[in-house]
Amino acid sequence: MKCLKQVAVLLATACAFTGAHAQKYPERPVTLVIPFPPGASTDAFGRLVAQRMALDLKQQVVVVNRDGAAGVIGTNYVARAAPDGYTLLWGTSSGLAIMPALKTKLPYDPQRDFAPISLGAKVSWVLVVHPSVPADNVKALVAIAKKHPGKLNFASAGTGGAPHLAGELFKVTTGIDVVHIPYRGTALFAVDLVAGQVDYGFASPLTTQPFTRTGRLKALAVTAAKRIDVYPDIPTMGEAGYPKFELTQWYAMVAPAGTPAGIIATLNAAVRNALTDPKLIKRLAEDSGMPAPTTPEGLAEFIRNDTAAYAKVVEKAGIKTE
Repeated sequence: MKCLKQVAVLLATACAFTGAHAQKYPERPVTLVIPFPPGASTDAFGRLVAQRMALDLKQQVVVVNRDGAAGVIGTNYVARAAPDGYTLLWGTSSGLAIMPALKTKLPYDPQRDFAPISLGAKVSWVLVVHPSVPADNVKALVAIAKKHPGKLNFASAGTGGAPHLAGELFKVTTGIDVVHIPYRGTALFAVDLVAGQVDYGFASPLTTQPFTRTGRLKALAVTAAKRIDVYPDIPTMGEAGYPKFELTQWYAMVAPAGTPAGIIATLNAAVRNALTDPKLIKRLAEDSGMPAPTTPEGLAEFIRNDTAAYAKVVEKAGIKTE
């Protein structure tokens, strides 16, 4: 009986210590892993959120870039990290939804290996065409493609990326027959698109703006649910006549699976506060981003739904990856 009482005391002491320890979180700097190189939009948005979160957490949020393999290296690093709240991931739709939808062999499982914290931001894509294509709106582009099946082509930054999936969704939605031309990166396909080597494509506003401003490309529509600040006069795909077409690149914060619920709640509050900061909102708008905070449960559901939606596009388009 005495032994049982001693065990009970030890367990109570351990629980009290664990609770007190959790309440002190964070006791040291937190690392936010960004799975892409410095300078990319993923990096820019992640750093903005990290800076603002540090104010609430009263600890530094140190950004570390672990790029490579289209984001897989950094994402897997966090999946294997200790679930203590000190190593977090600024994940992307590519690594958490598109690749799983493509059934790409990954060293991690987005549903199993991460604890969702909050969705962070959404970035629209822009449908742009070369001026040689006689279409000033989406309906006209579709009409040309249907009149000349197999003649038009669209470029992307590579098979399986978000711009490619946008192009395939456009094909599925409109019933057009066009040719996909994949490039090794955004810069390469942008050069050929501006040169007229390809007819159209979906790209980020940061990529397209310098060319649409000078008339070297024409912007026909944005893929977000509402118009974006950097293209206020350009309609959404819904406004252009395709209400079921909505596609955005998104960023979300997740932690390794098993991270305590109390820590997740603390981080969720910090992310949500960051995304209501007027300066951060203004900066995101300048880069065509829109804040999109959620609960952890909301992010989990969002990722499941987005993966399922991408999987349908992949199946209908018959996309194959190596």
